[in-house]
Amino acid sequence: MKLSTRSTYGMRALVELGLAAGGGPVSAALIAKQQRLSVAYLEQLLHRLRQGGVVTSVRGPKGGYLLARDPQQISVGEIVRTLDGSAEAKNGKHKDDPRHARRIAQVVHRLVHERLVQSLDEVTLQDLCDEAQAFSDEPLEHRYVFHI
Repeated sequence: MKLSTRSTYGMRALVELGLAAGGGPVSAALIAKQQRLSVAYLEQLLHRLRQGGVVTSVRGPKGGYLLARDPQQISVGEIVRTLDGSAEAKNGKHKDDPRHARRIAQVVHRLVHERLVQSLDEVTLQDLCDEAQAFSDEPLEHRYVFHI
């Protein structure tokens, strides 16, 4: 099973926030530029993540987004559930379909999705940030320039 594009892009944005932790809010425009994403699409993802309690936002000219909690306290499973919802919600629209094959497919998808998300609960945002730093050619903590 493959993670959705939404979850993948959301995790990329959250890694950017995790790497910038302690340096103040990071704008969606900067994250979008660093990750080569559409600002409008990224704003939608960040809005979902804010509603899910994963990030907070700061308004104003020096505003942007911050992680709501320490990266060690945010699991990849939580991110996937926040951005993609649960398997039950996705499969619910077909639950009245009487065909045997459809029911079996729903059960397989739901169970695999649940187990995948459970295993992703073992991986934290901090793990992703650590891996990103370990495999980077440049020191990621020095990429951001803040002007006062």
